[in-house]
Amino acid sequence: MGTTKRLRKDKKPVIVPPTGISENGRSICIISQLHGIPEEDIRIDLERNQLIISALVRTEKVMRKITVPEGSQISKKKFRDGILEIILERPL
Repeated sequence: MGTTKRLRKDKKPVIVPPTGISENGRSICIISQLHGIPEEDIRIDLERNQLIISALVRTEKVMRKITVPEGSQISKKKFRDGILEIILERPL
């Protein structure tokens, strides 16, 4: 899993952090590598069927969008040593 840079429409770089996704029954585990980013600068949004992890680092935006089943809920999140772990529960 390597870090990817993409250009947004306004030509500013977007860093796409390495992210792994695994599923186990009703749970979805998402692990994202956000080394060097303070926890208070990380934003997590769940909008319909999109989980969005984002942060602003100097002049670059870090962002990862992940499609999840609509109606999923965040049941747990933790951040330690630059690794963000989010557990989602699928709807019944």
